[in-house]
Amino acid sequence: MKKKITAVVLAAAFAASLMTGCGSSSSSSSSASSAATTADTTAATAETSAAAETTTAAAEETTTAATDTASTGSIPTLEDGVLNVGVEIGYPPMEYFDEDGSTMIGFDIEMATALAKDLGLEVKFNDTAWDGIFAGVDTDKYDVVISCVSYTDDRNDAYCLTKPYIENAPVLVVPNDSDITDVSELSGKSVGVQMETTADYLMQDQQSSGVDLDLHQYEKVMECFSDLLAGRLDAVCTDSVVASYYLGDAAKDYKTVWTSPTKEPIVMCLKKGNDELAKDLEGALDDLRADGTMDEIATKYFGTTDVLPQE
Repeated sequence: MKKKITAVVLAAAFAASLMTGCGSSSSSSSSASSAATTADTTAATAETSAAAETTTAAAEETTTAATDTASTGSIPTLEDGVLNVGVEIGYPPMEYFDEDGSTMIGFDIEMATALAKDLGLEVKFNDTAWDGIFAGVDTDKYDVVISCVSYTDDRNDAYCLTKPYIENAPVLVVPNDSDITDVSELSGKSVGVQMETTADYLMQDQQSSGVDLDLHQYEKVMECFSDLLAGRLDAVCTDSVVASYYLGDAAKDYKTVWTSPTKEPIVMCLKKGNDELAKDLEGALDDLRADGTMDEIATKYFGTTDVLPQE
């Protein structure tokens, strides 16, 4: 019985092999086509998956960038949320210490504080000697110098300067009984200036052009006026916006005999290339002009708004 069953099975297997042999060409073609289709589908699926991963990665990068922007704010300052300002305290009425000897006051101090507030920032002041104040902004010690910086072409080439916020020009101040009427008449006269200022450069230019003046350079401009009041100087060359302030009650005994034909308006000074922050500061300055804040500060420290640029 077992042998019979085995024979039947073998016969069936033999028949099946014959049928497979007769149809092998058609079956192989069908299998190849099926395999190609499967490969194409797999490749398409892989491409779709890769595209999806790329899209997801791009979305994650965008989200990260947005988060970073939100954390640092839109104002490009060195310290997040803070406007660091370089000043040289000792130049009233622009920036100086109050009677307590520690509180900073002055036109520039109040204006810088108002600018920062308008931009939604805190403000920090960095008191710096004038002869190093520009190096400080170059080395990122602060964002901007707001310290009665006069516009010059050389400074404009080296730094990013904003539009003016105060009108200004160098002037020559002498006692009322002085016979000096012009800078060309300073030969043999002693003239005081603050070192490394445009007044200093102007007097050096006079020396180079043949005017034999005796130039006295001081670290602080207040020292110039102290010596003028004491009779140790014949004249002081300084900014028009501060000249009368330094003389105080003695102003009636002195006169301005010369004003430079070259105007030197007061500007804010930033590191070269920091155009974005300069634009933000100018926008805030426009806001302060529009809402009357600049008028209030000018009247407080100069007694007039005439020092502000005409719009």
